[in-house]
Amino acid sequence: MIPESSKEKVGALMKSVLKVGSAVGLVSGAAAIILYQVLCFWLEVSFEKMTPVSILVMCVVVNVIGAYIYSKLAAETKRPRLYYGMITVLAGVLLSLYDWAYPAEPDIAGVANTIHALVATLSIAWIPIWMRKSISSGK
Repeated sequence: MIPESSKEKVGALMKSVLKVGSAVGLVSGAAAIILYQVLCFWLEVSFEKMTPVSILVMCVVVNVIGAYIYSKLAAETKRPRLYYGMITVLAGVLLSLYDWAYPAEPDIAGVANTIHALVATLSIAWIPIWMRKSISSGK
């Protein structure tokens, strides 16, 4: 049986993961939507499968996953930010390569890859800082 104090710590950590991941996801999603709109305007393209709603949802999902990964790295390693950055860059590169190799729609890779880069950069910059602040404040 897990002691109550351990359950409370796990609950607080998961609350921080959801709060930070969602917040970073919403902010990076808003930035990604602006970038999407600008790129679509400049490049004179539009997409059926990539919409502002899908961009926002995916930004929240990947950043909640990212906050969870960071929390595990922070518990297991001495340099969680470095490892989190490497994992995030690798994931972004793999997603970009997939978009180039198997585009969901014509010309989508250029726009999607730019958005991957933005969201990955914001995730690397903010998740470690916001997770530390969230955990240390006990909220």
